[in-house]
This record gives sequence, C-alpha cells and structure tokens, in this order.
Amino acid sequence: MKRLSAFICAMFISTSVFAAGSTAVPDPNDTDERYVYNNTVLEIPGTGAPYESDKSVVFTAKADARFTGIAFDFEGYKTIHPFRIRKTRDADGKVTGSLMFYILDRPKYIQSVSYRLIVDGLWTTDPLNPDRYYDENTGILLSRFTFSSTTPPETVVTKENTVRFIYKGTAEQNIYLAGTFTNWDPWIYEMNETSPGFYELSLPLPAGTYYYNYYAGMKAFTDKTNPKKVYTDDGRIASVITVK
Repeated sequence: MKRLSAFICAMFISTSVFAAGSTAVPDPNDTDERYVYNNTVLEIPGTGAPYESDKSVVFTAKADARFTGIAFDFEGYKTIHPFRIRKTRDADGKVTGSLMFYILDRPKYIQSVSYRLIVDGLWTTDPLNPDRYYDENTGILLSRFTFSSTTPPETVVTKENTVRFIYKGTAEQNIYLAGTFTNWDPWIYEMNETSPGFYELSLPLPAGTYYYNYYAGMKAFTDKTNPKKVYTDDGRIASVITVK
C-alpha cells in the first residue's frame, strides 16, 4: 500500500509540474531527456540555494508570487525565463505543498553564471542564494552560481554566429585553421596559443555548414573536440560545423 501511495503521489507531482507553461521544458520527442528532466524535478528537496543536478542547475523560489522569472548574464539579461510550479499532493489528491523552479542546462565554457530574478515585475537578487555581489559595470547587485567542475573545452558556435575553434596539441607550434571558408588555404588563419599546447581562434561565419581542419605546415588534423566528421569530394577527412 505504501508503494502504491508513493507511486500515486509521484504521478500527481508530475501532472502538476507539466500543467504550467514555461520555456524550460525537455524535447517531447526525446524520451531519455524527459526521463532525466522528470527525475530532476521530482528530486527537488524544497526551496533553497541553487544546486547542480547532472548537467543542469536547479533554481527554486517560494510559490507566493504571481510570476517569477530569471535572466542570465550570458544572455545579456535580455531573456526572462519563467519559473514553473511544482505541487505535491497526497494519495487523496490534496495539495500538501508547492514551490517554483527553473532548470538551466549548463552553458559550455562557463565556470559561473550571474543572474537576476524578476518577481511580479520587480528585479531582485535571489533571496535563497547568499552568493551575491555588486557589479561595477552595470551598477546593480547580482546573484551568482559557481559550478563545482569545469567542462573540457571544445569547438562550438557561440553567440552572434561566431565559431570558437579549439585545438589541443603540443606547445610552441604554428597551428593554422583552414576549410571551405578559406577555399582550403592553410595560411590565412593562424591560431593563438593561449596556454601551453592549447590553441584557439574565434571566427565569425555566416549561417551555413562548413568543413575544416587544422594544419601544422602541410599536415592536416581533424578536430578531436568535434565528433562530426565527413569525407569531402576530393577524398579528405574533415571536421564539420554548422552555423544557424
């Protein structure tokens, strides 16, 4: 009977969670993603400081406002993501508690995120997070969450259609970037060695799909940080990146 009651209670929680609208929802066609998301929601212990869960960060708030949203520094605070409501019910369907939450997929290459809450139209710091600081550039008080681990760097499309190319090798090399955007000329873009054996170059590219490789002299290397590869018409193996 206890197991049955727990199962019914979990079903009520899940139903309540997905009844409210939000942008923080998994792909409905991705069963694995929805399973992980549902479990993350069901495992929220209550309101408190933000915390890491798998590859996400869980933000919570008390369910005593008509609207609670969150905006992040890496988006320039231009997008307000609404919190969702989670209601818990007993076996008889009676509401036993509620809270608000937002789940953020961890952005790549970011060790910490600064953010602000908007509660019923008023901007504020997160009252449940003691980590806050005054930003001299914006002149406002911000909340901050710092990740406990770092993500390994990889080639990625950043904002404003810029691709951050990453190459990891030995120190003090002359590494060049070439691809369909240079007509495979291996001498146009030299990468910067920002730390021993770590090379990077940010390059703005129009929307499209591009093939590329790294070069040390005339020797070509595919991008080990990018699993997408292709055979080109002239028989070479190249890495692939798509800018949308």
